[in-house]
Amino acid sequence: MKLVDNFNRIHDYVRISLIDKCNLNCIYCNPSNSIARFEANKSILTYEELFRLIKILVRDLEVKKIRFTGGEPLIRKDVIKFFEMILSLKNQYVFEIGITTNGTFLLDKLDSLNNLGVERLNISLDTLNKTKFIAITSKDYFDETLTAIQKAVSMKFKSVKVNMVVIKNINDDELNEFVEFFISYPITLRFIEYMPFTGNHWDDSKFLSWKEMKNRIEEKSSLTEIQSDGKVSKNYFVDGTNLKVGFISSISDHFCDSCNRLRITAAGQIKNCLFSNPSELSLKSLLADETIPDERIIESIENSLQSKWFKHPSADELSKLNQNNMMSIGG
Repeated sequence: MKLVDNFNRIHDYVRISLIDKCNLNCIYCNPSNSIARFEANKSILTYEELFRLIKILVRDLEVKKIRFTGGEPLIRKDVIKFFEMILSLKNQYVFEIGITTNGTFLLDKLDSLNNLGVERLNISLDTLNKTKFIAITSKDYFDETLTAIQKAVSMKFKSVKVNMVVIKNINDDELNEFVEFFISYPITLRFIEYMPFTGNHWDDSKFLSWKEMKNRIEEKSSLTEIQSDGKVSKNYFVDGTNLKVGFISSISDHFCDSCNRLRITAAGQIKNCLFSNPSELSLKSLLADETIPDERIIESIENSLQSKWFKHPSADELSKLNQNNMMSIGG
């Protein structure tokens, strides 16, 4: 049984937030003046509830990819024990496991994650300048993050991506520096358009479109487009290297028509779109009650999906939303 919305988009990719807290205060995601509301630890899905949810997704709803996000997922207590639990599902069903992380708590967990079936890592790094890193994140984890990226590449995960949110007059002068630094790495550098979220003071003056990013990179490097069925990232090879660059054009050239993603917040609420409000129904109460059959949980997920937008609102409209904090909803 496939998860299909009213526009016949098949959803086989689910992003699950393990925790809605983070150890960084990035200016585009979790600025220190944010008014985000975070759930108490007892309100988020337990590992047992998450296990039941994931089993339903991969066994009954033909989900092929699960990505764990946050906040910062790797700060959750006993997170390695959770991945040990999930490995038993991976041994029964065919699906991929990925993690999106800021990399600060990744280094000492890489061996375990690699052994427990995690195949894809997306690691955030918004600057190659330590002073600027502290200014963007408000914390000094630059060395730990860069070392984790370098070790991850050496371990041959199926995919390692480095995500850079590009903000004009903050880090947009580093586009070619990133390409040059990672030129020998068999990874994908992903340059992400700055998106409006609660508290991040988004406006046009800070925005750089993917086409402008690409033009700047092509001033120094030749790019060859990589044909792909997916439209989330516009991908290119840097000619003569193994480095790929990708552009996430959520604002200037949305890819909503091909969206195959469903999001579950740390508290178990369904988000049909990164920018939409979470559903009023939380799956937590259903997942916690063993007397409730899996069929009812399946029905709740299917019903929620039918309210998914065809496309998200404009950037100006998004910037006016009051409760749309990037960190608390899972990126």
